[in-house]
Amino acid sequence: MKIEILSIGNEVVYGDIVNTNAAWLSQELTSQGFEVLRHLTIADNEAQITEALLEAPRRVDAVLVTGGLGPTVDDFTLEIAGKIFGRPLQKNAGVMAQLETFYTARKRVMTPNQEKQAMVPEGAEVFLNPVGSAPGVRLEFQGVQYFFFPGVPKEMKQIFKDSILPWLLSHRSAAAFHEAKLLRCFGAEEAKLDALVQPLLKDRVMLGNAKVAFRVKFPEIFIKISVSGSSQEEARRELERAASKVEEAVQEYLYGEHEETLEAVVGRLLRERGLTLSLAESCTGGQIADRITNVPGSSEYFKGGVVAYSNDLKVSLLGVQPETLEKFGAVSRETALEMAKAARGRFGSDIALSVTGIAGPGGGSNEKPVGTFHMALATAKGTEEKNFYFPIDRERFKRLVSSVALNWIRKTLARN
Repeated sequence: MKIEILSIGNEVVYGDIVNTNAAWLSQELTSQGFEVLRHLTIADNEAQITEALLEAPRRVDAVLVTGGLGPTVDDFTLEIAGKIFGRPLQKNAGVMAQLETFYTARKRVMTPNQEKQAMVPEGAEVFLNPVGSAPGVRLEFQGVQYFFFPGVPKEMKQIFKDSILPWLLSHRSAAAFHEAKLLRCFGAEEAKLDALVQPLLKDRVMLGNAKVAFRVKFPEIFIKISVSGSSQEEARRELERAASKVEEAVQEYLYGEHEETLEAVVGRLLRERGLTLSLAESCTGGQIADRITNVPGSSEYFKGGVVAYSNDLKVSLLGVQPETLEKFGAVSRETALEMAKAARGRFGSDIALSVTGIAGPGGGSNEKPVGTFHMALATAKGTEEKNFYFPIDRERFKRLVSSVALNWIRKTLARN
């Protein structure tokens, strides 16, 4: 079954709110094996709504329409649908009763414009709204199923789960079973990963019966592999066959699957190896520690950290030698090494990482431009240093540096 999602509302088109409805509906539909062909977002405009509703039969079997079902003057989606489908609006007794209950329970008087929500096209199937006022409605036109329901996310989700999804599942011609795997990568640009995966694909995105798609979520790249099959077993088998090939191709940059974050992987590896970690941060302002402690149970392996932003604190809290700072500067290999060694000793951890850099937009020089940073990792085997140059804005710089640091810890633990 091919489906289109139509979102209606000036507030969405003008960017006043983000259209999370379409994303959520697509995830729910594809997880059940339906094929979502298109998202369309249009304003509260009769001509545009009419055109969008009449175009759909050329492409899809069903259209999910959210928005424009409330009591206000710009809520006229059902009025337009009734006109173009030849279904005049009628007051629905079931919806009226539900509206009366809804407003009475809230000790509010129902006004005439609120009664408007009970006006539905003749012959439509109505889905009552258990968490709001405006109902959902199903209409058939030229062999296409049209589902209209509110744009308020809470109401939209409830009506979809209670009524629309069960209807779709019970009326599709054949059951389809959908399986998907999300591979999380860090350390390579999207183009680099694409070059590694592309030789495996045919028709641009297909690997056997699996579809492969790339998505950027700075500073990481996600690769989604999805399969539909006639049985759950078939879909899972095809998914694992395709995923294993992609995983092998991007192994150097692959760190996790699905919702697993870099910090969660680092935590798992520390726990498995019975090791502890401490941090000495400067330019990241504590962001690495924040990410580490966002993982439940991190107290098992994270000793603590210090944000030594000023040179004075680098000396007094971490024991960096004043001579080191004077000769090499705060952003240097030497300072990073001393910070890591000191953190490992003072916190009594097995591993300690330090980072110092220039986040900008000011503070750079010809020798050390904005975007320069050094980090060091101290272990029982010794202390190593790495340096990088990322000339990007301050916020993304801090996020990227924290990811580079976590990935270095991950790789070090994975080797041991």
